Amino acid sequence: MTVNAHPPKLSAELIERYKALPPATIGHIINEGFVDTAIRPVYRRLSAVGTAVTLKLPGGDLSLNRAAIDQLQPGDMLVIDFGGQTQMACWGEMTSLAAKMKGCVGVSVDGAVTDVVEIEDQKMPTFARAASALVGRRLDSGAGGLNVSISCGGVAVHAGDLIVADDNGIVVIPPKEAEDVAARARAAEDRAPFQRIWLERGGSLADLGGKEADDIRRMLQERDWA
Repeated sequence: MTVNAHPPKLSAELIERYKALPPATIGHIINEGFVDTAIRPVYRRLSAVGTAVTLKLPGGDLSLNRAAIDQLQPGDMLVIDFGGQTQMACWGEMTSLAAKMKGCVGVSVDGAVTDVVEIEDQKMPTFARAASALVGRRLDSGAGGLNVSISCGGVAVHAGDLIVADDNGIVVIPPKEAEDVAARARAAEDRAPFQRIWLERGGSLADLGGKEADDIRRMLQERDWA
């Protein structure tokens, strides 16, 4: 069993920027870091952006859950590698509530969770492969790790990575790439309002190819569509 220290926090300014940059916009910018789409939100219309705290729970042993919760800080996103287990849950109502009270902004599980109605009532953004009534146990096997490198949905996740998640999916972004991705995604997101107006007015989608926000604004003004 390996328990590492809490990772460095991502800046509050960076987190706020990414709250306005959905994964689907980021998906126009980069190709890597997108978690298996089988890991889905347990309820609709949720989103979460935070610093990854990673947890590996092998063999159905939930012994490290409490240590992980105790280490959580406001703004953290807990990412759990449960080996893709879908017949047994590693997370539920009480662990979720305890994490929420520590300021955790969301939980992503490569495996199953339970108590999905209660988690929805808590409004805790939670993503998982499945829901199961069978729950793992504290086996004290000595296996697993906290803030170690893990895999979630086929993506390598390191403690301190940026996690951006909503109904459309989850993307993992290394801190060293976060500023560049944010700038490029912001440009794409800024185009969207003008693209909508153009299309609602009857403009052709083909005319928008390669256009930046200012280009489309000028096109709208030229047609008195602004």
